[in-house]
Amino acid sequence: MARGIVSVKIKLPRLSLSLKFALSIGGVFFLINFIFEGIVSETSEHFMEKEIDSRLQTKINDLNEVYDLGGITLLQTLIDRRARQELSASKIYLLTDKTYRKLSGNIPAWPEKVPKTAGFTELEDDHTTPLEYRFLSRPLGGQYHLLLGLDTTKEEELEDQVFIVFLGALLLSLCGGTIAGVILHRGLKKRLSLISATCSEIMLGRFSKRIPVSRTSDEIDVMGHTLNSMLDRIETLMDGIRHVTDNIAHDLRTPLTRLHGRLERLVPLTENDENRKLVEAAIAEVDQLLVTFSALLSITRLETGELETNFAPMPLGSLIEDAIEIYEPLAEDKGQNIILKDTLSGQSVAGQILGDRDLITQCFTNLIDNAVKYGPANSTITITLSAVETGAEIVIHDAGSGIPENEQSNVLERFYRVESSRNLPGNGLGLSLVAAVLRIHNGQLKLENHNGFQVTIILPSQ
Repeated sequence: MARGIVSVKIKLPRLSLSLKFALSIGGVFFLINFIFEGIVSETSEHFMEKEIDSRLQTKINDLNEVYDLGGITLLQTLIDRRARQELSASKIYLLTDKTYRKLSGNIPAWPEKVPKTAGFTELEDDHTTPLEYRFLSRPLGGQYHLLLGLDTTKEEELEDQVFIVFLGALLLSLCGGTIAGVILHRGLKKRLSLISATCSEIMLGRFSKRIPVSRTSDEIDVMGHTLNSMLDRIETLMDGIRHVTDNIAHDLRTPLTRLHGRLERLVPLTENDENRKLVEAAIAEVDQLLVTFSALLSITRLETGELETNFAPMPLGSLIEDAIEIYEPLAEDKGQNIILKDTLSGQSVAGQILGDRDLITQCFTNLIDNAVKYGPANSTITITLSAVETGAEIVIHDAGSGIPENEQSNVLERFYRVESSRNLPGNGLGLSLVAAVLRIHNGQLKLENHNGFQVTIILPSQ
């Protein structure tokens, strides 16, 4: 039976930028030293081999001259004398006839691994002998063969020592390069952290913050100057937009307020019931416009950091109870029941949530207002407070139809409304205001359809 091939995906550990930087520099040092060691090793080996070959060549030339002057007898006598003088096996002499039978020398026979041809041969050490030799063989007058050998063990030991030295240098270069990379990256990381911290401040609406630059005028400083120039331009444009928005809001709010007052004075003067209802409807529309302008100004001031905040520890349980109390009459009119499940009471985490009480209250009132408004009649709205690892979690759940997943990110934009809710009163700014409040509190917001509609808020601990 054929077996299926099981593919296994190996997830490599995530490497920090510091580790990558250090390993890169260490790797470059290691590679440079590795290449240098290879070049030096090959060069030294070549010169040592050339020096040994020169010595062998000189000796065999001297013996060849003796053969030319005195014949085989004199050469044989000289080789026997030199063989007796050698106290070790560091030098090999061997003279044979044309059939490679020994005539004189300090070894019994022609070595098996040495070719019976003229030229150089090198033998490595093996289990029979720890010595290494370099041989040179030459024929003499077509009747004899001469073999000389030199022990190269010391040269090999020298090469091994050179290799060990360079191996230590490689390890030192790797360690040194890694340490240098860590030291260099600490400075780079510190400067990048300043840029990241400044960007975080700007994301919270503090647009006056700028990236600090040093006097080195390096690439990071150039980038910092460029980003600061960009931030100056953005702040100028946003100030212009904010001023225009404020002017429009103030200019429109004043006549709307006057219109609201005149319509209210007109109500008791209107005797016809139908006309009175029209006037009251116009007052309600003006009220909705004023609420919209107020919410729009609040969002703008939150996003630009213009709105002053007063952060202090907050008891979330009592704060949400106050918000529920405001909307209980509206909920009762629809037959809805609001249930609060507070598991934070008595826990220290409840007093560790820092925030602006007014803004957080407005955030919860907007969410409870949406739950009452879009939840069906005769249903239950559940608000749960619990502790999580990073702070406190608040879950508001209603039995409504929810928001399609592809539109959940859009409802956080200004004036965006789901198609199914356009016939209900509202301005599409409620969730935008909630998102703006949570952004300055470093909170998290999650929308999901879960047996209705559920909004989850996480506020970080102190």
